[in-house]
Amino acid sequence: MFDILALISTLIIITSLRKLTVIFPSLIGCMLRAKENINLEASVKHSIDRNICAVTMVIPFCLAAYRFGIYDITPLQSLDDSLRLAAYIGIFVLYVLLRLALAKMVRPGRLNKKTQSAADRISFTYFIIMTLAILGTGSVMAFCGMEPGLIKNAIIWISAAIYALMLLRKFQIFNSSCSVFAGFLYLCALEILPTGILIIPALIF
Repeated sequence: MFDILALISTLIIITSLRKLTVIFPSLIGCMLRAKENINLEASVKHSIDRNICAVTMVIPFCLAAYRFGIYDITPLQSLDDSLRLAAYIGIFVLYVLLRLALAKMVRPGRLNKKTQSAADRISFTYFIIMTLAILGTGSVMAFCGMEPGLIKNAIIWISAAIYALMLLRKFQIFNSSCSVFAGFLYLCALEILPTGILIIPALIF
């Protein structure tokens, strides 16, 4: 199952490589400045290409998470390889659905449409960056023959750093149209809560 999905994801990435190349400077800009996230959303072509690239990264991300054991909690360790991979994909889908449900329930009323859209979809941008970082780091370290535990820790820390940067940029977007306190509450509800639910089982098991 892993080999089949890896082949499929490789073909999908190849077909979307041109889009990724076009938007890559904007992705870097989004990491450097909060305003660039709003500018990216204002560009219809770039935002659509970004969304497509984010979708194409789902399978590679799940495969990398499975391959390097990023979320290898105890209940999953007893499963065979195919079921464990399916569990990784299922957990990812549940996490995305939880985020979507919270986004529907918590709508910052003071944000204009453009700012709201940038805040909602900023995770697409950083998901692409995180997936590319995970694939690059994991591949290079594995090629160099480093220990699996070291590779896993490196990937986790890199992912945490990218996610923390996303939180900062999203908070800055909120803060551009609402108070610091309101922006923090929105950030807790839309980001910290679902991610905390995801992380707690990893800490317990």
